[in-house]
Amino acid sequence: MVASSLGGKSVRRPHLFEFLDKGWYPAPFRRMQTDYLRFVHSVQIGPHPAASHLASVLRQTGTTQVVDLCSGGAGPWPHLQPALERSGVVVSVKLTDLHPTPDALEQSSGLPNGRLEYVAEPVDATAVPEHLRGMRTLFEGFHHFRAKEARQVLLGASAGGAPIGVFEVAMPRTLVVVLAPALALVTVLAYLLVTPTLRPRTLSRFLWTYLLPAVPLATSWDGIVSLLRVYSPDELRALAASIPAPDYVWEIGDEPIAGPVVRLICLLGYPARG
Repeated sequence: MVASSLGGKSVRRPHLFEFLDKGWYPAPFRRMQTDYLRFVHSVQIGPHPAASHLASVLRQTGTTQVVDLCSGGAGPWPHLQPALERSGVVVSVKLTDLHPTPDALEQSSGLPNGRLEYVAEPVDATAVPEHLRGMRTLFEGFHHFRAKEARQVLLGASAGGAPIGVFEVAMPRTLVVVLAPALALVTVLAYLLVTPTLRPRTLSRFLWTYLLPAVPLATSWDGIVSLLRVYSPDELRALAASIPAPDYVWEIGDEPIAGPVVRLICLLGYPARG
C-alpha cells in the first residue's frame, strides 16, 4: 500500500508494477498487448458509458478538440468518436502516448474520418505540449500514475484552462484479490481465442501467445494490477482538493456499468463559467 500526502489529505492505494509501464518491456510484446486491449474496447455493446459525460463537458465548454492521453492501441475512440457525432457532438481527436503506436488506427475497423489522428511523437501526460489543445481524456490510463504524477496531470489541465475527463473501470479491491485467479484465467482464454483475429498476423504473435504464452500472462497480471491501482472517488477528491484552481470545477463520482460490482469511476474537470 502506497500512502501519499497531498495538501494535508492522504491518498492510499497499492501501486504494484505493470509490464506496460516499464521501458524495458519489449516493443513487440507491448504492441501485442495493446492490440488485445484495442479489441476489448471494440466489443463495447451499446453506447460507451463515458459518452454522455464527455458530451456534456464538450457542449458546456464549447470544445471541439480532444487530446487523448495514454492512448495505447487507440482505446475506445474509433467507436466513441462516431457515437458522439451521432449525438450532435463533432470533435477532432488526437491520440497520444509515451510509447505511441500510430499504425494502430490502421488496424481498427470502422474508422470514422480524418478527424481522428495518432500523434507519432511521444507525449508525456504529466507535461502535455502547449500546441496540443483541447479537452484532455484518459481511458484506463490514470491509474498508471502515482499520486504526485496524477496530481501533475490534473494540475496541467487546470493551469492551462483545459477540460479533462478521467474514466476507469473498477471493482472493489478486496473482490479483485479474491477473484484474481479467475480473472487471470478468463484473460488468458480470451487472449487465445482472440489472437487469430488480431492484425498484423505475425509469427512472433503466435509464438508468444501459444507456444510461449508470455504476453497473455503479462496481460493478465497487468489487468489485475490495474484494477487494484484504480483511484477511488475519495482518492480522486483528495487529488482534486490539492490543486489550487478556484476557478476550476471538479465533478467526481461512479456509476454501475455491469451490475452492482463493476463500476465506471469518472473525474471531470473544466473551467467555471464566467
